[in-house]
Amino acid sequence: MTIAVNERAVIGGNNPPVPMTAFDAIKIDIDDLCEEANVWLDGEQVTTQEQADAINTLIDRIMKAANAADEQRGIEKEPHDTAIDEIQGRYNKLIAGVFSKNKSVTGSAKLAIDAAKKALAPYLLKQEQEQAEIARLARVEADRLQEQAREAMRQRDAANLSQVAEAESLVIQAKAATKFADKAEGTKIHARGEGRAIGLRTVYRAVMDDKKLAASWVWVDRQDELIAFIQDLADKAVRGGKHTIPGFSVIEEKVL
Repeated sequence: MTIAVNERAVIGGNNPPVPMTAFDAIKIDIDDLCEEANVWLDGEQVTTQEQADAINTLIDRIMKAANAADEQRGIEKEPHDTAIDEIQGRYNKLIAGVFSKNKSVTGSAKLAIDAAKKALAPYLLKQEQEQAEIARLARVEADRLQEQAREAMRQRDAANLSQVAEAESLVIQAKAATKFADKAEGTKIHARGEGRAIGLRTVYRAVMDDKKLAASWVWVDRQDELIAFIQDLADKAVRGGKHTIPGFSVIEEKVL
């Protein structure tokens, strides 16, 4: 295995130099070094100190070229980042939090929307409660009429036209009452006006009241996620210098 690190060739020869951007120059440098690596790092084992030193030189030059690229990237990005930050700052004062959460800034539009919703919610909740009571009473009445109609149909004398008519009338009333109850139960309370009507949403959140039972649930239903989380904690602990962790074998490796 032979390692040779060539200096980058001078571009241009006898012709006038071709103007190039900083990116072009950096790309040429990195491409040359990567080609050097492809040519000489052919999978053979390092057997001499000279080879080891040459590889280290190659690594150093690639790192320096990468650092140069990173610095140039920062230089080229800086005016764009500044412009973006300025635009974001101006608009954040207006709309931050409306379309996505922003922990550092809440725009004036979001504050106004939240205030409006806070004022609207109690009214909608009261209307929902009233509608729920209407629906409950309607269902009770529909159930009563259905039972009364069933009983009338059972007891009617087919030869008694008056009883037959009364039973059929009760059936019609029961159907109408059931239809009204169904409609009452399906009625949604909204605030209307311009744009999309809005109403209260039902949301759920978990409140832990038994840590042991909660941990048991995670172990049974979310074991893979739990193991990945525990592994991440252990990796962080090892990186922080802890070499003894219950349930883990801390393995020592030599890496570059």
